[in-house]
Amino acid sequence: MRARWTAFALGRGDYLFETLASDHPDRAAPRDAAVRELSRARERQRFLRLTVLHSSASGDEGEVLFLARIFEKGQDRSFAELSAFRREEGAWRYASGVLVPADRLPPDPSGLRREAFLSLADEALADEAQRHPAE
Repeated sequence: MRARWTAFALGRGDYLFETLASDHPDRAAPRDAAVRELSRARERQRFLRLTVLHSSASGDEGEVLFLARIFEKGQDRSFAELSAFRREEGAWRYASGVLVPADRLPPDPSGLRREAFLSLADEALADEAQRHPAE
């Protein structure tokens, strides 16, 4: 996770693309276009701090819960995410993530644990479903 964070901050879209799991949706895009788009995050955002709150691995599956402090055009875009990783060909690859924006987090999210995070994520999903009901 720390290596991917650093790659975002440095605009290393090539590394970010290579560390995606083989079935990640971004892999469906042409490589050059995906790398270019991933590299541009650095132009739009300031990556200030990464705090890993939890990590675990079992066999070839792992997860990391982290807080990301990010600003975009002077606006706080910070969030917490529970990321799923999978070991493929001997290397950890980013498979997916569940994100909760900073405005949904407790005032001091540094003590956030996995179970509490999942509760917040469920609440955010339910609120989103109410705002945009399926037709």
